[in-house]
Amino acid sequence: MVGLLGRQWLKAWHKVLSSPLLTLNGYVAFDLPRTVTGLGASLLMGLGAVHAYMLATRPGLPLYFLVYVAVLIAACLAAAAAMVFSVKPFVPQAGWYAGSLISVAFLVIYVVSRFASLPGLVALTNRWDLAPGTLAMALAGGFIAVHTTVLSGINVAYPQRQNWRD
Repeated sequence: MVGLLGRQWLKAWHKVLSSPLLTLNGYVAFDLPRTVTGLGASLLMGLGAVHAYMLATRPGLPLYFLVYVAVLIAACLAAAAAMVFSVKPFVPQAGWYAGSLISVAFLVIYVVSRFASLPGLVALTNRWDLAPGTLAMALAGGFIAVHTTVLSGINVAYPQRQNWRD
């Protein structure tokens, strides 16, 4: 039963990613694997850098926030390194998926932290006007958007190449 549900979910996911809306009917496609991979890694590194900036400029942060930021920065570095520096084809793909998971997790945590009052971070409740948070949200959303274009076939990511001919 689990195998059947997994196959149905995978088939539905593939149908969404190969829809004419997301693939732009195949009229637009880019064969720039190193550029796209560099963009994805840069977005993840930017997400980590924004959090490092928060650590450097905000004294007196609670311990759980310091641990969260350290784990987030390490995860961003690991995913970016997997995307860029690996020679095995399944490792960059895992790096892309890990980057998307990191970005989605950050976005969920960020939105929840704005509605719920966290101990030691009470001043952030209902505050949507913080520049580092807005930048981090844009970087995480940008990574998810770039990964979606890779999954839909608009962009090609390293180490694959299309070698299209006109």
